[in-house]
Parts: sequence; structure tokens; C-alpha cells
Amino acid sequence: MDEKTPRPPADNITYADVTTVSGAPLSEIAECDRDIARRGAEILAAALRAEGVDQVFGYPGGANLEIFDVLAAAGLHCYRTEHEQGAIHAAQGYARATGQIGVCLATSGPGACNLVTGLADAHSDSTPIVAITGNVPSHLLGKNAFQEADIVGITAPITKASLLVKQVGDIPRTVRHAFALAGSNRPGPVLIDIPKDIQQHYPRDPDGRFTPPRLPAVIDAPETAIAGIPESQLKQCVRMIAEARRPVIYAGGGVVASGTEALLVALAEKLGCPVTTTIMGLGAVPASHPLWLHVLGMHGSYSANVAVNEADLVIALGVRFDDRVTGNVDAFIRDGQIIHIDIDRREINKNKVVTLGVTADLNPALTQLLDAVEPGDYAGWRARLETMKTEHPLDSGESAELTGPGVIASLSAMTAGEALVTVGVGQHQMWAMQHYAVARRRSFLSSSGFGTMGYGLPAAIGAKVGCPERLVVDIDGDGSLNMSIHELSTCHRYNIGVKIVCINNQWLGMVRQWQDMIYGGHRAESSLGDPMAVKRAGDDDIYPDFVTIAAGYRIAAERVRDSAALNDALNRMLADPNEPYLLDVIVEREQNVYPMIPAGGSYKDIILDDGR
Repeated sequence: MDEKTPRPPADNITYADVTTVSGAPLSEIAECDRDIARRGAEILAAALRAEGVDQVFGYPGGANLEIFDVLAAAGLHCYRTEHEQGAIHAAQGYARATGQIGVCLATSGPGACNLVTGLADAHSDSTPIVAITGNVPSHLLGKNAFQEADIVGITAPITKASLLVKQVGDIPRTVRHAFALAGSNRPGPVLIDIPKDIQQHYPRDPDGRFTPPRLPAVIDAPETAIAGIPESQLKQCVRMIAEARRPVIYAGGGVVASGTEALLVALAEKLGCPVTTTIMGLGAVPASHPLWLHVLGMHGSYSANVAVNEADLVIALGVRFDDRVTGNVDAFIRDGQIIHIDIDRREINKNKVVTLGVTADLNPALTQLLDAVEPGDYAGWRARLETMKTEHPLDSGESAELTGPGVIASLSAMTAGEALVTVGVGQHQMWAMQHYAVARRRSFLSSSGFGTMGYGLPAAIGAKVGCPERLVVDIDGDGSLNMSIHELSTCHRYNIGVKIVCINNQWLGMVRQWQDMIYGGHRAESSLGDPMAVKRAGDDDIYPDFVTIAAGYRIAAERVRDSAALNDALNRMLADPNEPYLLDVIVEREQNVYPMIPAGGSYKDIILDDGR
């Protein structure tokens, strides 16, 4: 075909594999191809659409303007957040709420670096994210150019892969590889870095003909698929379960990530075995289920912590045995046997040496166990644990004043545990874990492994975008909310009906609690009150004034500090499910979170209240 032969319209392009692909500006593309040629940014957008992406979160800048220029035409709706960290947390919330892969965009240098915390967070919590960054033109890489950073090198330790696109024709294969890797086996974040000239150039062959890459690209599987439990290990699992008299199932985020919540409940019910979960596993078992012991760990329930440590068999499913669960790892499950099933072989015996470690996908693994095990007789064991639950309930912090636990319990009752809840990080996070009775899967989103303050509001935005039919509530603290309060602008700009309940105690509450308990009451820089003590007429000495800030972003808001007014305020907040709303609740200022196992302690060191 010579240059005078007409090419088919762009909509009818047949994408085929290309072996010789280089990039060039449009002026170097054969004239007969220029009407149908697509530059790198357009190919990227088409590749994202081929992956089923229609929503992205991001922030434009010099190195990614080519990408932003083509999003709308490609059918990609971009939610521009107020900060790149907000964009990646929103992508995380979207991914966690929907089970799909979240996508975020950032420019080079500071923009890309602002994604680092979110990438580390997603890596820690196994959240499937594809982060796409623009970078300076290829010839300036490594030259300390304006807003240049080696984001591929920076993020390599905190991603499943960090990929630099070197040729425009590589974009589809890179995107396909990134999505396949982010969602396969143990999910996680993948970064794609695209220099600006790659975004601008058009793929061509040596004759200058436009050579459209195949969409979606055909690639080899990025990871070997993990199967179920090998037969020999399955027999061992069944034997250990049959011999147990005090078993407990300990379930984590892997159950949620694999979508095996129903299988978990079915297995627990068939065995008659009590279940505890990590924070990441919240919602895997409905809070109302009689076999659920609540969350275990540092601020978990007394019964869950005792059960796991006094069990003769712990069936650990999709967990990491992290330090906030184990405390003193040598003392954790000192006498019981442990079956650990996880899709990531690197987690087996990493933190805790177990009796039987099984690398397996929980979908076939739980199906195998459900078919193979027989019901057990654990009535006496369950009765003992129920007695513990009754004798040692979670601390409600009863007070004449509004309290964090009380506010969250009221919200839980009013919503019947059906809301999709996101949380920031701090005392409110633990109170939400304890007192919001999660009724549905994928309904409690928390920065659990990395503990990122400011996570709650942008995660709620992403969750609401992904699940517009759900009631989405960010339960936040004043310290954590202040780190991302600017994302109220995103709520207003796109009319994202997120509800924010701020548990406002005027302290970095968890920091203050640790300072009081460990540092002799030296409350260094943990007060959030007005340092200047400047008062105006009618000022109730609350700082900052979140209601006024919300008004500045044109978000409906009110403050409540009287327990008698709480329910009416909650009803006003919930009245319109599509209206963004901030409810600033002033609570008792120096309440502590209990139960608490001190860092490095064991369940025997548990503190139940201020009386120790």
C-alpha cells in the first residue's frame, strides 16, 4: 500500500501485533495516515478503555497534559482531586469498594512523589491500583530536569512492579501487563511511568506508516496462577480439624480480596467454629452472626484475643500475622497448632512459624475444605467464649458527654450497619472497628497496614464513585480529617454524596493516649486546639472550625455537642443520600480506646479500662 492509498477510518482500525515500532511526531507520519494516526496519549486512553476503565482520579500537570487532553474523548471520566495523594486514596477506595482495579494519574516530580504514600498503603493492604505518571521527555531522564524524579526507582520497593514505557508501541502491552499483575494472585499496586515525548509521538514503521498496536495487547500471564490445596496437605488439614477441640478461624483481608466471604461463613457454620477477623477482614462475617467473636489484636475484643491464644487449632486464612495482631509473636498462639493458608508463599512462616503452611488460592481452598470436613462438637468451647463476650464487652466509654464509641454506635444503629464506611487513622478508627456493626462485605475501608492519616475522606470519594447507590460515610477524626479536608472541594465539584462524621476531641487522640500511658503524660505537640487561644463573641473554643471550612467549600455542615441533639443531627445528615454533608461532633476530650494490648505484649497483658 503506497502513500496515496486511502486507509480505513479510525473507528475501523484493526489492531495487530507490531514488531518494529518507533515513535515520531505527526509530521513524520505518512500523509495518508495522518487522519487516523493516534499518538501515545490516545493509545493509552484506548488501552485503559480496553481494560474496562471508565473512571479515573488524578491531577494535571506539565508532564501529563497530553493524557488529560484525550480523556473525555475516550470516554474516561476524570475526578480531579485537590492533591495527588487524594487521587490515589480515592483510587484505593474505589478498588476496595468495587473489587475492581483503581486508576490514578499524576504529573512528574512532585506530583508523582505525592503518590508514594498511597502506593505504600496499597502495597501494605494488597489493594489493586494502577498509577500512571507522566515524566519529562526521554532525552531529559536522568538530567535533573525541571520536575524530574526517578519515580520508577523510588516506587520499586512499594509496588508489584514499576514500569517505564520506552516506546510508544509498548503502551498497550505495558497497560495490559500492569492490570493483569495488579489483579492477579495477591493484588497490589503497579506504576506506569510515561515520558512526555512517548505520550506525544505516533507509532510508525520504518516507512513512516502508522502502525496501531493491538488493543487489548496479548501478553503472557505475569504470574503463575495459584491453585487450591495439594491433596496431601488437604488430608492433613482435615485430620487436624477433626482432632481439634477448641478451634478458631482467624480471617483477614485475603478473604475479602478473594471474594470468599460466603465460603468462609459456610465453613464456619458447617464446623460450628467461632471466627475472628482482622480489621482488613471486617465484613467477611456479618457482625450479627453468632459465630463471630469480633476483631482481634491490639484493640480487639477480649473474647477474640483469648480465643485465638487458648485455641488448640487456629485456621488462619488470608492473614499476615502482623505485629498489631500478634503483639509478642513468641507468646502468640504459644500452645495451639496453626494452619496458615495464603496466596502469597512469602507470608508463610514470615512472622509466625506455623504447623502447616499452605500456599493456595482461597477460592478453591475453602471449597475443598467445605467439601471435606465434618461438623465438630464445640458447644462447650463456644459457650465459654460467649460468657467472655458477656463478661468483657467492648468498652463503650459511657459518659454524660458525647463519646466517640457512643456516636459511632448511634450511627450503626441508625444505618443498620448497612453503610459503606471509610475511616481515617487514630482513635476513631479503632472505635469504628469496635462499634460499627458491619453487615455487608467490602463495607469497611481502612488504612490498616500502613496507618495513613487523611485516608478516610478521599477513600470515601472513590468508594462513592464506584458504588453510587450505597450510603458512604467517612468516620473521621479531627486530626486525620484535617490532612485531607481540601477534598471537600472534590465532593462539591462532582456532587459526590459522601457523609463525614468527624469525631472531634481536639487532640491527636491516639498520640495523646500513648503519651499519657508510656511517656509520663508529656503531651508533646498532640493538642489540636487553638494555640493562640483567640476567642470571638460566641466562640465555643473549637479549632479549627470545620463547619466554616465546609461552608467555604459549599458543603452542608453542622456541629453538635449535645447528646440529646445527636440523632436529629444524624437524621439531617442522612436525609438526602446524594448530598455531601459534614457533621462535626464534639466528644469527650480525653477518652482512651480499650481494650488495649500494649505494643509487644500478649493477650495476658490486656488493659480493659482506665482502672487497668
